[in-house]
Amino acid sequence: MYPLLKIGVGPRPVALGETYVALADDITSSYWNTAGLAYLDELQFFVSHHEWFLDIRDEYISLGMPGLGGYFSLSGMYSSIKNVEIWNSNNMPLGTQTLWSGVLDISHGRSINDRLGLGFGLKVAYEDLYEEQFVDAAADIGAQVSINDHIRLGTALRNLSYSLDIPADIKAGACYQDLNGFTIGFDLTIPSDNILYVSTGVEYDFNEYLKLRGGWRSGPYDISELGWISGFTTGIGLHFGGLTFDYAFVPYGKLGLTHRVALHGTLCTIQGTNSLCITVMDGETYETLKASISLSGVKQGIFETSVAGMLDLKNVSDGWLFINTFATGYPEKYDSVYIWESGKHEKNILLFTIKPGIFRGIVYDAATKKPIGASSVYKGPAYGKIDNDPVAGSFVLKNLPPGIYVFDISGKDPLYISQACSITIDRGKLTEREFYLVKKREKIVLSGVNFETGKAELKEESYSALDAAGRILLENPDIHVELAGHTDPREITTAEYPSNWELSFARAEVVRQYLIDKFNIDPARLSARGYADTQPIAPNTTAQGMAQNRRTEFRILD
Repeated sequence: MYPLLKIGVGPRPVALGETYVALADDITSSYWNTAGLAYLDELQFFVSHHEWFLDIRDEYISLGMPGLGGYFSLSGMYSSIKNVEIWNSNNMPLGTQTLWSGVLDISHGRSINDRLGLGFGLKVAYEDLYEEQFVDAAADIGAQVSINDHIRLGTALRNLSYSLDIPADIKAGACYQDLNGFTIGFDLTIPSDNILYVSTGVEYDFNEYLKLRGGWRSGPYDISELGWISGFTTGIGLHFGGLTFDYAFVPYGKLGLTHRVALHGTLCTIQGTNSLCITVMDGETYETLKASISLSGVKQGIFETSVAGMLDLKNVSDGWLFINTFATGYPEKYDSVYIWESGKHEKNILLFTIKPGIFRGIVYDAATKKPIGASSVYKGPAYGKIDNDPVAGSFVLKNLPPGIYVFDISGKDPLYISQACSITIDRGKLTEREFYLVKKREKIVLSGVNFETGKAELKEESYSALDAAGRILLENPDIHVELAGHTDPREITTAEYPSNWELSFARAEVVRQYLIDKFNIDPARLSARGYADTQPIAPNTTAQGMAQNRRTEFRILD
């Protein structure tokens, strides 16, 4: 009896394969899961028409409004079958009649917290079978819980009654929703008058106007008898302004095709349950602070927190809310929060006092490694210029507001190439940095760069000197350098290196490749050249002098 209680309400849930116990978030929640009403906060209406086979028609209407800390809905459903032949006990025709049944339902849902919603409903069902009429009452209980911002679980006990004629069931399900408009759900149903069945559905927001839906269900009817295609459902939703039109198409195999259409929307906006509590606190002590808050986005205005550092906002629409917070003794803090479902939301704003940092810099000549006189221009949360101590090469900046600074270091000697870099100054900490300036057209001997005898293979002790050269290239990104290889006058003749010219070039090229590979230097900035023994810097009459002449130079070209 009461088949009307088993007919899915609304084109959207039906198009999703009747997968709606966790997803329920509109006024049809009074049928699927009363806890879904907790997500509503506006006066709404819903009207639907179900076009069945065999002259069966269903009409459904529902109104909803906030109340008692939650949301109420009043719904009515009417189903009729026309041209039903009536016969008496002697098998004599008495003509045709229209048989009908109806359900009247009142439901209420409310949020227990920002994650949990509960709902309860009462309904009265009536059925007119010409010679007999039946009236029974039943109750619904539902719950929904949000695991996180994307996953929600739901369960519902539907049509609970003292009467065994009422078809009760237990539903449980889960749904996943992302911010790109994709939704998928899964439901499990255990009916009192049939076998267990499952359903699943997918919805995609193609754009702000169009939603595409599809689903599948294994029951409650026998798919093997009606055909496999009878398990599939599909539909669309069209949204414009405050109105939404939904359509669902469901085939029932041999029985025929069915259609559902609905129109629903918002009549007006009244006090709802969607709220946001902002709490401002010191980021180190977590003590609450009195502050001014400027809001933009889905809610706008300038507000003051209470003495306890809290600001409660009501009727916050879905979408991004941008928050600028101001408190005495603290820097301005910019933050945001996305409001995407009804209920109570919380946002903590942590403010940190301004603790200045200290910066100490030392400027050296890159060739001699000796301190030099220089000027430093810095720009960031603070800006200025400072000259260093020309003897020690150092300078100190105190009371710098924390943040990112750009330093431009220039030597007092105009031959030095100025150097720029960005440095982060942390709150209440000392930051130190060494700067190595190079001169235009300068030659720097890479002391400590040694090779195997008669070969272009670097010895292990060479790497520290090469790494120092690499840092110079990184700190001076505009310079172009020649790597110059030199030998002593002792001639070499091997299959690999016919003379000192080839050996000196090969060694310069090995150094060039090392710098390119390790420091990711643009190859166009480096060139290699071999000079054999043509440019000695010491007499070749002693072993010490020849050792000085076997060298690799770092020459600034431009």
